[in-house]
Parts: sequence; C-alpha cells; structure tokens
Amino acid sequence: MAIFYGDTWNFSEQGIPGQCIGHDSDKTTGDRFQMDLRSRLRNLLLILLLGLIAGCAQLPKHAQPHFYAPQDEALVSRKGFGYRQLLVADFKAASLPPDYRQYDHSIGAQSCISIRPSRDLKIHIGQAYYQNMLFYSGTLSHLKFEAIFVPECSWWNPALDRRKTEYVLQHEQIHFALAELAARKLTSKAAYEMQSYIAFGNSYSEVEKEIVEKLKNMGQETMEASLQEHTRFDEDTSLFHDPQAQRKWLKNIEIRLAEGNDNS
Repeated sequence: MAIFYGDTWNFSEQGIPGQCIGHDSDKTTGDRFQMDLRSRLRNLLLILLLGLIAGCAQLPKHAQPHFYAPQDEALVSRKGFGYRQLLVADFKAASLPPDYRQYDHSIGAQSCISIRPSRDLKIHIGQAYYQNMLFYSGTLSHLKFEAIFVPECSWWNPALDRRKTEYVLQHEQIHFALAELAARKLTSKAAYEMQSYIAFGNSYSEVEKEIVEKLKNMGQETMEASLQEHTRFDEDTSLFHDPQAQRKWLKNIEIRLAEGNDNS
C-alpha cells in the first residue's frame, strides 16, 4: 500500500548554500533575500507516506496513493537520511496521522519518505542594468535530487505479528528504493532541462517565483510516474502476503539501483 501524503516541496535548512550576486552596497539585502528564499522554498519537497495494508481484495480508498501536505515541514527539512537499508528502529512515530488512526489494525507500517534537492544546490540571483533599466536574473547549479527517509513521521505497528516483520520491512524498503529511483530520474531530467536555464524578473521575488515554478513543473511528470509505480507495486504485494511477487520486485529494483541513473 502506498499512501502519498504530500504535493509539497522543501529544501533542507542547509540545502541552499547559494550566493546573491550584486554590488557590495546590496549585500545586506542579498543576505536577507537568501534567508527568505530558504524559507519560501521550504515547500518544494514531495512528501510520501508509504505503507503496507493487508486483508483487502483491492486497495481501499484510504490506502490509494495520493498527495498530502505535511503538518510539520520544518521537521522534514531537518530530519531524514539518504537511501540505505531500513531497520524496524527507523520507524519512530508514535502513531499514524490522525486521519488514518482508525485503520491502524490493518496497516503494518508506514514510511515517511521525501524527495528533495540535495544540499549541494546553489542558487545565484543577481542584478544588473540594461539601457539604464534594472533587472534581476537567477541560475541554478549542482541541482540534484535525493530520496530521504524521515523516522519521526514513519510508523511501525507494535502489534504486528513478528513472523511478518521481514516481509513488511522489505516492502517498505522497496518503496524507499522506488523513491530513490524517482529522485535519480529527476536529477537526470534536471541536468538536461536546466543546463542553460536563466530566470529573469523585475525583482528578487519575481525571480524566486519563476525558479520555484520551474522546479515544480519539472518534477510533476516524474512524480506522477513514480506514483503509478508505487501503486502497481502495492497492487502486486500489499493486498495479500506474496513473498514471491515481492522478491521479484526487489530483484528488479536492485538491478535498476546498480545501473545508476534510472530511465525506466
């Protein structure tokens, strides 16, 4: 079962070591803008809550993949780790989100996974004059995306039968891997689409807005494709206990991860 909880985006607090390029007299304004830009771009990260549900003939409405804005974006901004093997101890949430607590008897675990720009990202916004007219321009460099797992909003059902632990943990691992593959695909897409990209505007805020919209639009297609793959995976493995089908998915995922950039 894959529950996508957020059509939000977010840069980590240290995620934009960018520069404001301008005259020395504009340094204070530039520094203040960079702080504001970090804050505004904090909703540029896609949040996914992914889980395993059992005992249904088809994915129920509450388990169907969808997008949701996280209540605490700052938490996601600060917390989380990159792709690695998951442990039961990584699931630290005390409970499911309020709207889903009534289903805790049927959900084995739920993973809070994000795709965000990496901390290497640099944003350069400066100002210049053309025919005595002031304008602003912005560029991006070192734009890469990464999948992160956020323990504080990931939940493990304490009543889960221990015999199911391996299956459920493997299920969540595959969801994490699918998010990582989506992040790699988005990085490849960004390398192609953003290599000559320049945002122009009459103010810092106009340039900022254009950059945010560009990144959102660029990521939408990739994330919709990822949503479909998470759904197919859940339909194959989440409705009933099927280790063989899940191992088949795992083998395919491991091959794709080993190949590097995913173009599937």
